[in-house]
Order: sequence, then structure tokens, then C-alpha cells
Amino acid sequence: MNHDLTIGKPSSTLFKFTFPMFVSVIFQQLYNIADSAIAGKFAGESALAAIVASYPITMIFMAVATGSNVGCTVVLSQFFGAKNLKKFKTAASTAIIYGAVLSLTLTFIAVLLC
Repeated sequence: MNHDLTIGKPSSTLFKFTFPMFVSVIFQQLYNIADSAIAGKFAGESALAAIVASYPITMIFMAVATGSNVGCTVVLSQFFGAKNLKKFKTAASTAIIYGAVLSLTLTFIAVLLC
């Protein structure tokens, strides 16, 4: 299904666009809370300390990934708004490949830090 976000009331379109991202942030925070609660109760203080110590690194990686994706969407939005679908498809495939390479790079860095 292809839905043109440039048509319609801006507030409802923006809400429909941002709601899934908002839900994903809530689930990420719930995951961190559950992880801390389970590790603190069953694995002990050392495990909880490791989770707390690694959280800022995780957030830095998420910020890098999110920032990169926002940058890609700016380019994609410009091509889509200009109705230049050939450049849009090229930029979209490049963004997907870049996302995969970035994911592998961040994973490799995380492994080195451990």
C-alpha cells in the first residue's frame, strides 16, 4: 500500500507517521526496565551493574543509527516530494545498504568494547 503523506491534514498525517516510532521507544524502555528488574532480582548486583554501565553505550549507538536514518529520510523526502521516483528508488536502496553496513559496523564496535 502506498500512501502519499503530502496529501491531507498535516496534524493527522504527522500523528500516523510518528505513532509507530513513539510505540517503539516505549517498548525499548520497557525492555530496559524488564532487563534491569530480572537481572537485579535473579542474576545479582554484578549483572545489574553491567546493564546500567552498558546503557549509555547502547543509547549512543541508537542515537547514531537514528540520526543516520533521519538524514537519509531527508533526501528521500526531497526526491519523493519532487516526484522523482527514479532517484527516490536509488536513494532508498542506498539507504538500506548503508543501514546494513552501519548495523554491522556498530555491532563490530560493540564486540570490540566487550
